[in-house]
Amino acid sequence: MKELTRLALGLWFVTVSVISLHGIAIAQDSAKVAPKNVKVILENNQVRVLEVRIKPGEKVPMHSHPAHVTYTLSDVKGKYISSDGETTVGEAKPNTVFWSEAVTHASENLGTSEIHAVVVELKESPKKKRNNQ
Repeated sequence: MKELTRLALGLWFVTVSVISLHGIAIAQDSAKVAPKNVKVILENNQVRVLEVRIKPGEKVPMHSHPAHVTYTLSDVKGKYISSDGETTVGEAKPNTVFWSEAVTHASENLGTSEIHAVVVELKESPKKKRNNQ
């Protein structure tokens, strides 16, 4: 019985460790997993501003962003694969601005020119507006 308890406890520990490491693996900082593509150009207690450059055919591994705004500086045609495997393709022209809630994804440049964009990540989630404001 003691052996069975030890085995069960060992399996539980391995399972919890794998789940924890999987969570860490899919929630990586884009500037750390792709330092040649993503550069932090400003960071303070409110926001983190990233410059993103992805050459045609390049891929950025799985990473996460909190709620953020993206401003495109070039044509964009990218493939985005979420942590659950869902794939979407998005396109944008230069000077396009869009909002995104927190997301975990991998990216790939499907276009013929470099993707160049600025991403402004919020450090904390926006608060809901009160009725009297």
